[in-house]
Amino acid sequence: MQLSKVAGFIRVGIWGKQGGSPHNNWSFELEQGHKLHKITIDHGDDVIYSLMFTTKCRDIFHTSNKVGGWNGGQTVSEVTFEIDEEIIGIKGCVGTRGGHTIISSLSFETNKRTHGPFGGASDAQVFSIPWDRGSLVGFYGIAGYYIDGIGVYMKAHEEIVRIGTWGRSYPEGPQNIWSFKLERNHRLKKITVDHGDLIYSLMFTTQYRGLTNNSKKIGGWNGGDKVSEVTFDCVEEIIAISGTVELSRGPYAGYTIISSLSFVTNKKTHGPFGNVRGKPFMVPWDDGSFDGFYGLCGYYLDSIGVSLKATSWDL
Repeated sequence: MQLSKVAGFIRVGIWGKQGGSPHNNWSFELEQGHKLHKITIDHGDDVIYSLMFTTKCRDIFHTSNKVGGWNGGQTVSEVTFEIDEEIIGIKGCVGTRGGHTIISSLSFETNKRTHGPFGGASDAQVFSIPWDRGSLVGFYGIAGYYIDGIGVYMKAHEEIVRIGTWGRSYPEGPQNIWSFKLERNHRLKKITVDHGDLIYSLMFTTQYRGLTNNSKKIGGWNGGDKVSEVTFDCVEEIIAISGTVELSRGPYAGYTIISSLSFVTNKKTHGPFGNVRGKPFMVPWDDGSFDGFYGLCGYYLDSIGVSLKATSWDL
């Protein structure tokens, strides 16, 4: 595969195997004027063997090379998309086979339905990646005998793509909606986390030309048991978040909330904060892509998503 410099896309992932030999890297990009028509999935009970992509342009079909599949699977399934159908999220599981990390199941969520799951569920890492304000323009990852890792290429509708959210889906009112945007030339200096059995609130501190600016406290209509400060050094960037979603306990029991949260940078992992219980989530991205967070809040931090901007990187 030829290396090139690509600008204007946002790369989210990878889930599964994180690296390998160059000949194991794979990439599929939608060319301009093409629409994704079909995905062909070769799979077994607990593994995705291969993927193949068919696009359509001016009534002519174009089929990619098969990705993965040095071994063959038991079942070949075809997902054919309607003319007005678009992928708006992917779900899957990461498992192991023969000691190797692989994608064990995969689903494609569209604006009309969910296709899948293909393969089989695993007790290992589960990933679920919804998005809005952006369009899928391809996939990439690691492959050999199987699909070992997968990520997505996104193109923003208005400079920013929103990935998520995880946690509560709908607000009771506009007062529950929150967002934090990293202003141009500002650096994220600190995140203040109020936590206990769950995440109560977040507050963000940015720095520009030696001056610091604090955001409003997000959530925290109730207070937690502990306040932790995550301070980033001058060359440290957030490249992923992970956490868990669960129901609140205590006096305000039964609400969907963020029960734990970690911030992964190019230097270390800060956290987990809160109590690691419930359904896990994790989303990584490229250096330089981070643009902010958003979600819902009230007594607690009810949900969180991430805003990403396009960068240039080697393909």
